[in-house]
Amino acid sequence: MENYQQTSFTLEIDKFSEKEAAIFSPIFVSGGCEWLIQVYPKECLIKNHLSVFFHVAKPESLQPGWKRRAIISYIILNHSGEELKRTPEACYLFCHEFPS
Repeated sequence: MENYQQTSFTLEIDKFSEKEAAIFSPIFVSGGCEWLIQVYPKECLIKNHLSVFFHVAKPESLQPGWKRRAIISYIILNHSGEELKRTPEACYLFCHEFPS
């Protein structure tokens, strides 16, 4: 993946501490693919942790056997813009069998 187009997407969640259910971003385009982000503000996989998932949007509309590679990192800020978490870049494979 030497040549890739860097894209940024901002998901702002108002009144985050009051949220109970999963939050879905609008669909956005990066690298010619449609994506969405799913955030669980309360426990999902690990107790007392925020869970963030990246999904290929509308995978059922893609050709059988499709694959996408994505280099993903994200930053979590509080309401004041203070950085709470920054993940390192990591390469992920999304495919027909594993669209998330």
